[in-house]
Amino acid sequence: MRRRLTTLMCADLVGYSSLMGEDEDLAVAAVQALRNEHLEPVAKTYGGEVLKRMGDGWILSFPGVEAALDCAEEVQSRLAEHDVIKLRIGCHIGEIVEDEADFYGNGVNIAQRIETEAPPGGAMFSEDLFRRLSRARQTELRDAGMFNLKNIATPIRLYQWRPANLSTAPNAGELPSIGFEPFVAVPETEETEAVALDLHDGIVQHSLRRTGITTVDSGSLDTTPTVFLVRGRLRAAGSRARFTLSLIMREDLTTLWTGTYEGDLSDPFAFVDDMLPRMEADVRLQTIQHDGNRLSHLNNNQLSVSELRARAAAKYFQQTLDSWHEGLAALDRAVLLSPNNGMSLAMRAQSRLNMWSVEFATPDVAALEQVGRDLDMAVAEASTSDFVFWARCAYRLRVLRDLPGAMADMERSREINPSFVGTSDLIAQAALLDARFEDAVAALDIYVKRGSEDPFRMIRLAFVARVYLAAGHLDKARAAAIAVADLRPTDRGIQLLKALVCDKAGDAEGLSAARAAAAVLPKTPSVAINRLALPQELEWINTATHPQADPV
Repeated sequence: MRRRLTTLMCADLVGYSSLMGEDEDLAVAAVQALRNEHLEPVAKTYGGEVLKRMGDGWILSFPGVEAALDCAEEVQSRLAEHDVIKLRIGCHIGEIVEDEADFYGNGVNIAQRIETEAPPGGAMFSEDLFRRLSRARQTELRDAGMFNLKNIATPIRLYQWRPANLSTAPNAGELPSIGFEPFVAVPETEETEAVALDLHDGIVQHSLRRTGITTVDSGSLDTTPTVFLVRGRLRAAGSRARFTLSLIMREDLTTLWTGTYEGDLSDPFAFVDDMLPRMEADVRLQTIQHDGNRLSHLNNNQLSVSELRARAAAKYFQQTLDSWHEGLAALDRAVLLSPNNGMSLAMRAQSRLNMWSVEFATPDVAALEQVGRDLDMAVAEASTSDFVFWARCAYRLRVLRDLPGAMADMERSREINPSFVGTSDLIAQAALLDARFEDAVAALDIYVKRGSEDPFRMIRLAFVARVYLAAGHLDKARAAAIAVADLRPTDRGIQLLKALVCDKAGDAEGLSAARAAAAVLPKTPSVAINRLALPQELEWINTATHPQADPV
């Protein structure tokens, strides 16, 4: 047995299985071209050694980190305009153990996991490798963020490289970064400053756990440029406190969003515990929303798995049927690239459920069962993710109407991340299905706290109106329905909802206006009106808001 520390490279041909199914001769020719021309000969010029060939994949070893980087850059630059061959490359430093038959080592496993996160046509490098590069070579790579790699105990920061022809847009491929300035307290007392510091440190810790974004604390802001800045200000008067949080574009100091939070400061610990989940959720939503154009110059086939998920999330924020279909296409591509990626599977399952729900569609049994299997796989592969349990909870509620199973998933999601706002939506939906209407109303309190800055205010108001309607709170249902109709008056589904609520509330004028508006709008689905899981006695709510329904 021989041990050695080496620079490992894993590479695979993207779409090989599909290509084999479509044109076997072309697939075989592509692999031969990589062996004889595009990969192995280039690697040899940089001292690379082929450790193993695996059909459409390779594991190679290099004598140094810069040799591996040089090889990856040359190979991918040569293939940038190739019509068929698209490689993914991942590199890492690790120890391997060799005998006469094979080689082993955790470093190989890590390199293989890194390769699955690389974009087609690009390369991904571990932080261990990145730190061994010269400062000049480090500037060639982009921080891709922290990744939870399968069967790897701790998250790993990765760095990405793309050929020049894929990196021509400003900040192309740059991971969004966010810097947290010290929070200000007024008046500056020992107590207020301690609360401001607790809020600052708490939200920084939440941000550090996020993937897909780089977090920079106040101590490094002077030397580390970031895309976004977060500023906070605490004002206290007796036991009353108001905290203002702002998201700012660092380049020109434009304020993108400001949120205000009020509470009772008589118990500082309870105040911080109440503020932090709301603040963290708002900052998360706002940064996702404002990061939507970062990769707009690239098509889906040029994006990595994590980038495809980021694109899908940004499309969801646009809140149109077309954008949701585009997001689903991105997630289909992400699952194709990495079939067992838990987060991609969960996001795609949730996206499919959302589309079926707003279209009031009845998918076939096989399609529904496949979504269930995907979510089970997602839970198995990403058991520390709040979202995957949340997504399976939604499936169990909407499709299976399995309240005990849904509640188990919901509790697990809340254990992982108590600040995840989406759980309130599912708590309300579960209460509706169980005919616990006042519990459903109580779960809506967090929406009231979020206020007008909520980017999903339209969708949430439509949901709130129906919960109030189910609970018999007709005045509140009417107020919510009118508010959402004012936000999007050209949405027929919302007008159907307004007509229904006004009819039940005895508002003849509102009913007449909603009927007139709905009459001239196309009978297309609305992203704000989904089919709810309701007890049979409330199914009339779904019937009245179906895209093809006539106003009541």
